Amino acid sequence: MASASARIFLVRHGETDWIVGGKHNSRTEVPLSKTGEREVDRIQQFLVGPDALIDPQNVARVYCSPRCSARRTVELLELGIHNHQHFYDRESNSRETTGSKMRVETAEPNIQVTPCLQEWDYGDYEGLTLRDIHQLRQKQAQEQERQEWNIWRDGCPGGSMSPKQVSDRLDSLIQEIKSFIEKSSTTWPSGQIEGARSQQAQDIVCVGHGHVLAALALRWVGSSLMAGHMRLIFEPGGVAVLGYEPLFHIINTWHFTNLYNSSFEHDNPNHPAILVGRKPGKSDRTL
Repeated sequence: MASASARIFLVRHGETDWIVGGKHNSRTEVPLSKTGEREVDRIQQFLVGPDALIDPQNVARVYCSPRCSARRTVELLELGIHNHQHFYDRESNSRETTGSKMRVETAEPNIQVTPCLQEWDYGDYEGLTLRDIHQLRQKQAQEQERQEWNIWRDGCPGGSMSPKQVSDRLDSLIQEIKSFIEKSSTTWPSGQIEGARSQQAQDIVCVGHGHVLAALALRWVGSSLMAGHMRLIFEPGGVAVLGYEPLFHIINTWHFTNLYNSSFEHDNPNHPAILVGRKPGKSDRTL
């Protein structure tokens, strides 16, 4: 296996009929539409595979929302292990094996189905469009001071979680992911921690929904959800990449110093980053 730098891939499930209608969906089970399945098929075709953006052999763990749209997306991405996909539901402590046959293997035998990646509970706004929500809030006189609804700031009335609770839920997942990655990190005598480029699989894949994945990206870099000023758009069937700011080191040997060949890049776990505009085919798998 090639030397790897840990990355966290965020994958939003494909299109559903509710997405086409502009409806907010959190608790309701709405399957992928035919268009949604084709969107995920395109991800699998162009972004998943040896030397592609997501190389299954470099994937150490897969997290998945319990909703059927996310689970079906995982199946279509073909990120299972051996000949079938194994889903482990953390809430019910149950396991399910699908009939989806795989062409590749990942490092961990179970796909982790976790409530941490459930969509933000829309509460009274479940099934409503933005226009519906705007009209409802006008009737309830909630927009006398605020001209528009902002989920990051206002949350959802009737929902089970406030913005702070959503943030706390995601922080627990982030801590788990960081602890998993840090197992293969290096601590220098100065106390500086560096993410190691190792021969073992390190990448993480999180499959979920638009708002919760955008919130996960914000919390990854330490941004507060309650600030209310950030807009992250996550399209159906979209992929984002989280990682770390790089540390650069120069190696000087007794025999020669080659500043080009001996410069190499390591992840800095002290500085999480959202990798925007990752170049396809970037040679970051070797030193």
